Amino acid sequence: MINAPGTNREIHISNVPRYLAPFHAKLHPHFFTDVLIVGGGLAGLTAALAVDPSLKVLVVCKAGLDVSNSMKAQGGIATVWDVPEDKFENHVKDTLIAGGALCDKETVEMIVRRGPDEVRKLLSYGTRFDRDEKGDVLLGREGGHDHFRILHANGDSTGAEIMRATIEEARRRPNIRIWEDTFTLDLLTNDGFCRGAVVFWEKEREIELVWAKQTILATGGLGQIYRETTNPSCATGDGVALAFRAGAVCRDLEFIQFHPTVLYIAGGSRSLITEAMRGEGALLVDKNGYRFMPDYDERGELAPRDVVSRSIVKQMAKTKSSNVFLDLTHKDADWSRQRFPGIAGLCAEFGVDITKDRIPVRPGAHYAMGGVLVDQSGRTSVRGLWAAGEVSSTGLHGANRLASNSLLEALVYGETTGRLAGEIAASEPDEYRALPLENPPINAERRSDGSLDVTDVRNSLKSAMQRECGVVRNETDLKDALESIKSWSKILWTKQFSTVEAWEAQNMLLVSRLVVEGALERRETRGGHNRSDCGPFDPEAPAIHSLFFNDDRLR
Repeated sequence: MINAPGTNREIHISNVPRYLAPFHAKLHPHFFTDVLIVGGGLAGLTAALAVDPSLKVLVVCKAGLDVSNSMKAQGGIATVWDVPEDKFENHVKDTLIAGGALCDKETVEMIVRRGPDEVRKLLSYGTRFDRDEKGDVLLGREGGHDHFRILHANGDSTGAEIMRATIEEARRRPNIRIWEDTFTLDLLTNDGFCRGAVVFWEKEREIELVWAKQTILATGGLGQIYRETTNPSCATGDGVALAFRAGAVCRDLEFIQFHPTVLYIAGGSRSLITEAMRGEGALLVDKNGYRFMPDYDERGELAPRDVVSRSIVKQMAKTKSSNVFLDLTHKDADWSRQRFPGIAGLCAEFGVDITKDRIPVRPGAHYAMGGVLVDQSGRTSVRGLWAAGEVSSTGLHGANRLASNSLLEALVYGETTGRLAGEIAASEPDEYRALPLENPPINAERRSDGSLDVTDVRNSLKSAMQRECGVVRNETDLKDALESIKSWSKILWTKQFSTVEAWEAQNMLLVSRLVVEGALERRETRGGHNRSDCGPFDPEAPAIHSLFFNDDRLR
């Protein structure tokens, strides 16, 4: 098994279906490539760009390249840029503090030290970071950082600018092929080795088998298992689910970071209000206009996200309110519009002027610290399978992600997995051979006949997760959530469907099961996992990781 630093607690799950849809190697089209990358966000495209140009790369993404958590990232990318004022040691220290003693220090140091070089690659692709009148890159500061080290673009649209440049670079490479609107159903495995994936072309309504020498997962997050989330609709945890079904070990999935400030307006999308706004001086106030954060933490609005989220939940309960407010009205109006043009425009759509009005916010599911367990090279426990980005558990984030470290991780692990997977693929001979794999149709009476309301199951699951496994958790609620998930799974996991919505629901149930099982077993409050019925973690005791095993694949 790959290296998993620290003390581990094993959680075993069984009776998980191996494949979601029926297929047979003789009945479907086949596609062959050197490296298959599942996911078209920053980690996936960075991996594609790192593969040797002499090799063929296929990038498969469920939606378009313009739909991903990377594209929506507002705050920026954290790296040590202002040398010698800032140092690698400072960034490492801030990351370890935020991570609640669950970070892997060697991994943190490796990622932090490689950061500036990876950012320079973005500049070489044409990324336009914000600069001052002298032409120097402007640096921001966010919660948990002790220095100004956040590079941003277009004020609050960093992800969109980084992805624009990266997408353009990927499209210029003749060895990279991109399939959009293509859903990855499952990974193809044989003798414990990943051989590619089963994919579904939505446009053609057709299943195809993709055979690859090496496969990289870069599918992003799982925020859609919650009712309140900043994640796009495609973030349904597919990567974790299909990796787990294939036998990959997962880790620490109970740690979900809830972003403290998500726009909360009836009828409006739950859009993220960037951390950078608090970094630039915005204050959190309750419905009475009272600034409450200093009551909970001496760092005030710049405390780590888990602290701010819990504080907001407590203040909402204390004031019997459904939200609190971000107040930027004390700042210069022209400066506010220029610094946060995206947020200003978004709020204006709902009649909120950020220069005059307080912005209604509340916490929403934002980032999964846990995921598919990988080593420092990005290898999973399944041979031939790699993972990068939010779908993975690298050891960088520990129990709580430091703001703006996620894009940094996507760059470093995207480059690493693409380069190393490419090297292995180059060493293997070209054998265009389909293996005799299949997943037969189940009995007719167990197939979906359309009478099951999958949308209702999805909505019920999201509400249950929000209510019973949200910012603050307890044993009673978690057991209720687990019972509901098991009940819904008995229905959905025993049927075969033919729609993306249903396959997503099956994935969401599996991922939710892992999150809740981990939350039940972790009887402490640490980072993004808060148990109201348990005290804070003991800093003197060994840090324990949760490892998730698919017992059906261990036999």
